[in-house]
Amino acid sequence: MDWLIFLFSAFFLLMAIPLLFMGAPFLPSFRKKEDIDFKAIFNLLRENGVKKIIDLGSGDGRIVLAFAEAGFESYGVELNPLLVWWSRKKIKKFRMENKAKIKWGNFWKTDLKDFDAVFIFQFKTANKLLSEKFKKELKENSLIISVGFSLSDFKFIKKISSFFIYKK
Repeated sequence: MDWLIFLFSAFFLLMAIPLLFMGAPFLPSFRKKEDIDFKAIFNLLRENGVKKIIDLGSGDGRIVLAFAEAGFESYGVELNPLLVWWSRKKIKKFRMENKAKIKWGNFWKTDLKDFDAVFIFQFKTANKLLSEKFKKELKENSLIISVGFSLSDFKFIKKISSFFIYKK
């Protein structure tokens, strides 16, 4: 019984870790892949020459996998070790190890200079701070996909479903 209480407590503590480091708690950006017009998103990314994309706060890896399945070199950064483990397990299950990678770490400390696009699903306050990071680290013409919350410092390109797409 004590082990069950310990495991239950540990799980919720690990789920709360992102809040301690200025990020959002885990909340999937979509339930079913069919609910999002990924074809339009993928086409827009290809039209803009995107080859390498990163998901900041990648959660259970569903976005990383979706981009990898579409042929992009796809990366994720996640603070929660349980979600990193789960994501890596799914990547292995779908045999996407050559296209998808998940790093355990703090995305605030992740250098973005090598990426053509960034995917975020963060709170509005985190987006304001991320805007500064993007200005410093992203190369010109990089794309930013933000779920649900807008970014005022970048050129708005298009809205697809609940995804706002911007260009640096």
